[in-house]
Amino acid sequence: METYSWVFVFVIICTVTNIIYHNSFEHFEERRPYPTARPKIKFPTINFTKYKQFFPKYSPYFGLSYLYVYGRPRSEFLDKGFEQELEDWRVFFPELMASLNKFNQRKQNTDFTLNTFSNSRVVIVDKRTEYKTGDILNARIDAYDWKENKRSFGGDYFVARLVYGDGLYPDGIAGIVTDHRNGTYSIRVPLLIPGEARLEVKLMIPLEGIAELIRCTSLRKFLGTTYIATFETLESTECNIDLLSFTKLTPNEICDYSNPRNQEPWFCVKPPSGKCSKIIKLTFDRNKPSVFDSTNEICNENLLQQLGSSKLIYGSGLKISIQRPGFQSQQLPKLPLCKTSLNGITTARPNGYFVNGVWKSTFCKNNLKSFAKAASCFHNKDIYFLGDSTSRQYYYLFAKMIGMEPVYREDGTEISLGDGWNQPRTFQSGSTQMYFRGHGTPMQNSGHIAAMPYVSDMLDEITPGENEVVVIFNLGLHVLYFEPSFFIHRMRGIKDAMLRLNQRRANVRVIYRSQRVLDINTNRTNGWLAYRYGVLTREIFKDVKNLFYFDLWDLSSVWPLNHFHPRQEHLEQEALYLCNFICNGKRV
Repeated sequence: METYSWVFVFVIICTVTNIIYHNSFEHFEERRPYPTARPKIKFPTINFTKYKQFFPKYSPYFGLSYLYVYGRPRSEFLDKGFEQELEDWRVFFPELMASLNKFNQRKQNTDFTLNTFSNSRVVIVDKRTEYKTGDILNARIDAYDWKENKRSFGGDYFVARLVYGDGLYPDGIAGIVTDHRNGTYSIRVPLLIPGEARLEVKLMIPLEGIAELIRCTSLRKFLGTTYIATFETLESTECNIDLLSFTKLTPNEICDYSNPRNQEPWFCVKPPSGKCSKIIKLTFDRNKPSVFDSTNEICNENLLQQLGSSKLIYGSGLKISIQRPGFQSQQLPKLPLCKTSLNGITTARPNGYFVNGVWKSTFCKNNLKSFAKAASCFHNKDIYFLGDSTSRQYYYLFAKMIGMEPVYREDGTEISLGDGWNQPRTFQSGSTQMYFRGHGTPMQNSGHIAAMPYVSDMLDEITPGENEVVVIFNLGLHVLYFEPSFFIHRMRGIKDAMLRLNQRRANVRVIYRSQRVLDINTNRTNGWLAYRYGVLTREIFKDVKNLFYFDLWDLSSVWPLNHFHPRQEHLEQEALYLCNFICNGKRV
């Protein structure tokens, strides 16, 4: 009897705890609770001899030893599946969660239209007739609701910039926006360029819109789209990183293709034959909703636009005049040459500005004027560009600028794993090897499953050698609309692979190319989703000593993007800036 009493008490405690937890986020309820501590991921020891093949350093397949593992059911390697514990992304955004709770309380207690944009305004706090370079411009954003009541909480996402002249690529500097969580936002802009300038402030998305983005990205799938696998049997079924939490499928109706090495999830509906055979191709359809989407609404873009997303607020365009100071003014401190040891995560912002069409760093001296000057910095290096098509843009630009040639097969044709852009590439020139490898599923492109290697697998394939290894990677755009616990898990796995690489090889540097400020692109309001992944990435990699966080947030605030892929002028500025860190303090 005493045992039953303790069981009853335990059930009551668990029930009360569950109610308290879910009430605090009742309007953003997930399908399952997540632990706040980092899960311990066991790295299984599995014999892949049957499937693994090693490729020489100059091969287009180098680093893809595990490509024959991809697409095979997990049961070929492990008798049992693994339980993937998930981290709650919201613990990294406590102030935002507090603002959302206040917003929901007011939404329940009053009858009002969701509109922050129409009455928000920006004013210059210390308005002067003339400023001097070296001064600080201070401005304030006051957010109001539709009834002209000042907002009492924060959470809106603003971007500010001080620009000189017009055009797509003006000179200028980003303004640093601070949310005081009371409806007031301060803007701080160092005045480093003389001339006539104007302050532009854009509401990228209000708190109401962020609430909508959180709602429509609360499932472990990209709503409104479909991933289809074609198997060796020529059957085809739908796949995703999760098929249990939001469907009525049972485990017996699912084939598990999760990666046995890094526990990256991938599941497919079992085909009519009942066999879980090897996947040979994945097809992504961004315009075909999944059969499992019927009870879930995709992101409401009409609502996001009605809320005033991606629009300049009232008072934006304030003009100021900046003059050069006298001879007795304080000189700017001398900057060190740009090196990856400068970290990048803790760098003060804004971290640079555009002057005469060239990006200048505020924390290090980026003195390279051309790619030709940087060519010697690539000697005796193995350089890996890992990630999505934005990483591939870097890869091809660098290969072209420093004169590298692709590796070919004996018959003179470049090796191929299909028709997709994400197939592996290897370029070579003298003592330099340069590799591009796309990242693992989910990928918003169709193609051969072997052309979608996991970044952690690529890092594990880098062996000891004499050349310096420089890894440049980025991840996020293909998984923006997935519930972020998936992104956290993958980035944790990449971090663990980096630490293992550091134990095997001393001459390694890793550069993470940050997310960029995204305006409305591909008819989607998703800039805040990129911002969210940027915050999570900084937190995950903050203690990795040989990782440099290549921060492009301020650069893309001045030159904003309305597409995932920067135009050539924009891309070249980023790449030339990056060359300084590849050179790593070398004077050229």
